[in-house]
Parts: sequence; structure tokens; C-alpha cells
Amino acid sequence: MRKTQMFVIGGVLIILIIGAVQFLYPRSAVSPTTSTATSTTEQNVSTTTIPVTSVTNVKITQKSPTAYSISLSEGDTVVSWDFKGAYTGNPELVTKAQDEIKRLSGLLATATSSKMILSVSVANQYELLGDGKNQYDYLKRAIQANTENGLPWHNLGVLMERLGAFNTARVAYEKSTHLQPQFQFYHFAYLEFLTSRMKDDTAVIENAFAFAEENIGKTPYLSELRTEWMKP
Repeated sequence: MRKTQMFVIGGVLIILIIGAVQFLYPRSAVSPTTSTATSTTEQNVSTTTIPVTSVTNVKITQKSPTAYSISLSEGDTVVSWDFKGAYTGNPELVTKAQDEIKRLSGLLATATSSKMILSVSVANQYELLGDGKNQYDYLKRAIQANTENGLPWHNLGVLMERLGAFNTARVAYEKSTHLQPQFQFYHFAYLEFLTSRMKDDTAVIENAFAFAEENIGKTPYLSELRTEWMKP
């Protein structure tokens, strides 16, 4: 299974989110546009990203059952928030993503419900553009909108792993498993991360395996992960 199949499953989750948004908020027919950037009171929508050279000594902490302070964990730095997205270098697809960001941001500004799913959907568009800073910001909005759903935490883990902020990624992946422990995918993603990025952290990995087995059973893939991790 490993990364290829995990990405396939992750893609299914993204498709489900996009489908839900399209069902709840269908796109209206509009004339073609060449606009490349749109500003709102909440967010500047642009392909320009914000490089960060050093961010340290901040943590993800829970202040109360419904309020979170979400920032990089101590010891993590992000040299650049930019990465090669699926739409990078394709002007037509970039414009398509920017138009979708504009549409979704407008819905989000007036939404009284579904703020989490809309925020995740905007974050997904920024992922396609390779704009990690805005993706991060919208995943934080999603977490604040629904503190009981594991999806934005999982997606935050994926982003932070991609950017090399492994301590933050570990916290985010783990949080997704505790919020929705019945979902195999979150346990698999967390353990794949741990056994590939932090394979010497035996206590943390053993605890993650134990928690996964307690909630989803001793699945064949958990056994496969453990076997591969224990190889010399």
C-alpha cells in the first residue's frame, strides 16, 4: 500500500469534499475571465506566496475544547512555503483554481454552516497551485470551524510533512486519529509518517500502533507496516 495507495485514498477524500461542495453550492454559469487575483476583506487570493525563513518556538496547543492555537511546533522551520502543485506552470488551470477560490471564498464569507468543508475546499485549491502559506491558513480556518473533524488535521499533517516541518506534522496526523479513531485511513497515514520520518522514536510508534489496533483491529496493513518498520 504505502505512499502510492495512500495518495489514491487521499485523492478520494478530496474528491468527496469537492463533490460535497458542488452539491451544497453549485457553480453558477459565468463568462470566461482572465482575472488572476482577487482580494476580499478576509483573504488576498493570488499565486504569490509568502516565504518564511525561520519560524520556531511555537506549538499546537488546545486552549479549550473548542479553541485551538495552531502554529508550528518547537524545532520546526519552513524555509519556503512554495512547492510544485498539480496546476503549477499551467496558466489555464491556474486561472481555473483562482476562479474557484474566488467563488468559494465568497460563499465562505457569508456561510453560517459548512465553514469547515468550504475552508478545506479552498485549501485544496491552494494545494493545486503550490501555495502552502494560503493552504495552511485555510486549514487553520477549517480546524477552528469544526474542532471535531479529523480531515483538516490530516491535511495539515500532509502539508507540514511536505514542507519538512515534521514535529508539526506528527501532532496534526496524531490529532486526526484521536478525533475520528474509527477511520483506518488516518491511522495508516500517521503510522506511515512515523515509520518513515521518525522510525527511531520507538515509544511514540508503539503507542500509535496500540491505539490503531484498539480502534480498527489488527489489520493486515498494520502488520505490514510494523514488519517493514522493524527491518534492520
